[in-house]
Amino acid sequence: MSMFKKLEFWLVGDRGEKSLSDYRRAVLAGYSALVSLATSIYYIVINYVRSYNPSVFLYYIFIVVLLIALWVNKTGRHWLAKCILLLIMNFIVFAFSSREPPVPSAFLFFIISSLTALVFFDAKEKKSTAVFLALSGSLYLIARFTEFSIVSNRPIDPAYLQRAYDNNLVIAYFFSVLAVYFLVRINHSVEASLENREKQILEKNLILTKTNEELDRFIYSTSHDLRAPLNSIQGLINLCERSSSPNELHTYHTMMRDRVEKLENVLGNISQYSKNAKLEIERKEINLREYVEKALFDVRYMEAAGRVRVKIDIEPELKIETDPMRLSIVLNNLISNAFKYSDQTKDDPYVLIQAWIESSHLKLVIADNGEGIDETQQSKVFSMFYRGTTRSTGSGLGLYLVKETVEKLDGTITLSSVLGQGTTFTVML
Repeated sequence: MSMFKKLEFWLVGDRGEKSLSDYRRAVLAGYSALVSLATSIYYIVINYVRSYNPSVFLYYIFIVVLLIALWVNKTGRHWLAKCILLLIMNFIVFAFSSREPPVPSAFLFFIISSLTALVFFDAKEKKSTAVFLALSGSLYLIARFTEFSIVSNRPIDPAYLQRAYDNNLVIAYFFSVLAVYFLVRINHSVEASLENREKQILEKNLILTKTNEELDRFIYSTSHDLRAPLNSIQGLINLCERSSSPNELHTYHTMMRDRVEKLENVLGNISQYSKNAKLEIERKEINLREYVEKALFDVRYMEAAGRVRVKIDIEPELKIETDPMRLSIVLNNLISNAFKYSDQTKDDPYVLIQAWIESSHLKLVIADNGEGIDETQQSKVFSMFYRGTTRSTGSGLGLYLVKETVEKLDGTITLSSVLGQGTTFTVML
């Protein structure tokens, strides 16, 4: 923590739920009290050196009230602290300006108190700003144009007037720069906050637009994917009721089982899509090879599983920190696709699964020598409900879901494929 951050913490405490502009106004109140303390001590020393002791008691009062304001500000009652500061500032400025001639320019400090009121309060505190502006203006008029004074006059050395003028000018300049500097900082923080909010709104609008488009496609395609197998099953049931042939009944039951499996696949993808979209990421340390072997176990009864050779090139002890549920979605879809679209006409159909750590990231490669994907279709395979081949019996959500899941994990997925030779998916997490 830097020195200024430590000082701000000492003056204001934790930011908590305060907005940045409110926090900076509270910090300004603390800095103003500190600078006023330093100014008071400076004038006490000058008065003792010059033997102007009759006015020293005012500085003592000022110091005590400033310390109270600092304590109030530290406890979080920032509005009260600002009011205490502005009241004592106006009182002290009036006390000295009302007893001295205009030459030392003590009236300059009324400008400072007015500037401070403008910076201390935001747009929600207009009444407070107006009250203190009116107070500073009224006290200036009384001090400048009347004989009223709360302290007695004193003999003034002509040489003192020039020194007092120089001192007051420097101090007034410093306070003015400090007030304007904080006003600019507050303005910049508000602009930055507005820009950030605008960016967040634009991002949310893009997400909302994407979600609405996906929802439209999702409802249309899912309703069809759910209705088709149900209609088919209903038709097959009608055929079963009319048939008494064992062979025909066996055929109808097999067809019904296929439709149920298709329906189960659609519902499974819908469930995975919902989980990926809604559930927060929960990272855990896992053994990657164990999850790969579990995904392979789940496809052991697929039609092509018996002839496809599987090669796993992953260190048995390779552990990564990721979301287990989402990693399973990625592995299950990519591995099942590799089996589903394997080329059974080849002598040695295979699926190769590799993984290693590269530049602090996991690189996962799933390759096969299956059917491959036509180059004209490769840009579409990650689209929702896209089916690239007539052999596709799934919902068309698989690769779309993989891409969404990988991106949810702040990763990337790329595709390399040659029609008739095979496909390689590379995932970086």
